[in-house]
Amino acid sequence: MNLRERATEIKGIFYTYCKDIIGEPPSFDVTPSEKHSDYGTIFGEEIRFIDDSLLNFFEEIEGGNIGRYGYEYIRPDTGFSFHYQNEGIENGIRKPLHHLHVGIMKKYANGNLIGLLPEELIEHKGPHFKAPEMKFHEFMGIIVVSFFAEHKNCEKMLRSLGL
Repeated sequence: MNLRERATEIKGIFYTYCKDIIGEPPSFDVTPSEKHSDYGTIFGEEIRFIDDSLLNFFEEIEGGNIGRYGYEYIRPDTGFSFHYQNEGIENGIRKPLHHLHVGIMKKYANGNLIGLLPEELIEHKGPHFKAPEMKFHEFMGIIVVSFFAEHKNCEKMLRSLGL
């Protein structure tokens, strides 16, 4: 897979498989490497779902493979977020290569709620939970089943995502 092929796959997820839950047609950037044609970065910010929740993501493509990645989902009504990440750095139990953050984003959180939470649950200050390697289509499947399970096309979206 090269950078353009991967960008086309992601576009298919947004414009075909999960179009029913995407609020507006998303745009995301593809930045090729200046030195290597199959290296580069794909990223998007604040892609809005029909319930106003948000998706941020990036993938670095290295020689046809996904190297580093980050997939973040935010619920603006509460600030709840989860973020699967591979930063390309293995740091044992403190920061496993593939890890998950779960918490509350200050920017979106209800002021009263923030005061009740331990510091570790605010932003990404808490533990880096070891997780299996996450693929973008799997991440979108988690969003579909967790937050759009009642949507009339839930099962169709999951089948389209190969889940």
